[in-house]
Amino acid sequence: MSISTTTGNRPLPPKRLKAPRQPGWYIPWIFVGVFMVVLAVNGVMVHFAVSSWTGIETENHFIKGLGYNNDLAGARAQAERGWQVQPDFTSTEPRKGVIAITVRDKQGQILKDAAVTVTMIRPISEGHDKTLSLPYLGEGRYGAPVELDLEGQWDMRFVITHATGDYQDRKRVWVQ
Repeated sequence: MSISTTTGNRPLPPKRLKAPRQPGWYIPWIFVGVFMVVLAVNGVMVHFAVSSWTGIETENHFIKGLGYNNDLAGARAQAERGWQVQPDFTSTEPRKGVIAITVRDKQGQILKDAAVTVTMIRPISEGHDKTLSLPYLGEGRYGAPVELDLEGQWDMRFVITHATGDYQDRKRVWVQ
């Protein structure tokens, strides 16, 4: 009998053979992988949703919704008046421009003695809006210079109040 130096006098344990994997052993890992991909994509989407929100929301949305029929009636009355309104915005320098609005009635007569208010609204961010009262310049034209905080697209919302009725509209303008 020979003595082994690695095991001494102990007999070697029998080698264990690994049982072969059963078919489909990887299927639970596929489910885990798919769920991990879904979680990662959702995490990225939540990040972009939270980091890109500009804070713009409609204030008093329920009350505004209740007044929708009144808004439709006002739009019909405005169309019946048939005023000819020509809004204009001209950029003069970077972030500066001139707002001009020409107002005539249905027959083309000049409408003076109106109160014209223009609100410049930045559609993609809040805190930059400006409201101006335009003075009468003659010949049915109201206008004033304006300086805005940012370049780019702006909504020019104008409201005209006159003894014969009201008018409101908006125009998208580009500020250089």
